[in-house]
Amino acid sequence: MQKKTIWIIAGAAVLVLGGAGIAVAATDPFDTDNDRLSGATLDRVSKAALAEVGEGTVTEAERSDDLDHEYTVEVRRDNGTEVDVELDKGFAVVRVDGAVPGSAPSASADAGTQDAGTPGTGPDAPIDDADRAKAEEAAIAAAGPGTVTDLDRSDDADHAWEVEVTAADGTETDVDLDAAFAVVRVDAGQ
Repeated sequence: MQKKTIWIIAGAAVLVLGGAGIAVAATDPFDTDNDRLSGATLDRVSKAALAEVGEGTVTEAERSDDLDHEYTVEVRRDNGTEVDVELDKGFAVVRVDGAVPGSAPSASADAGTQDAGTPGTGPDAPIDDADRAKAEEAAIAAAGPGTVTDLDRSDDADHAWEVEVTAADGTETDVDLDAAFAVVRVDAGQ
């Protein structure tokens, strides 16, 4: 009788643990690298990022693979601009859109120009409807059918736009575009 009880308890434990694994996996089935933040960590990085940039909404927060910062937080400001805030493991701000807080802004940032040399735009400049439509159309044409889930101006020198397209099966494709909306690079299947 005691042997049957042990097997029943062991079987129940396997079912409970297996169910917990399924519940954890089901929380974000498309996040294959498990770098997105949640819980208390998400709260702390969100508060730190918003304290640095002011009003806005945290649209994405994740652990970083870079050695010089632990977390990256994307904030959409109330005026529609988006900024990336990088934090260290103690939740102190390391950089905001590539600039160290308290450092002198670069000449290109003062002039409102992008590092790639596109006049009148910068990584924080609002995206108008016409540019958004052109970038989305070019990205979907390059990535294939899907939905644009993120669109940003780039602060990198080799491209002006960064677009993320998510297919119906959940795979993400990153498409980098130049200032004329021509494809620079496609990184598929994330």
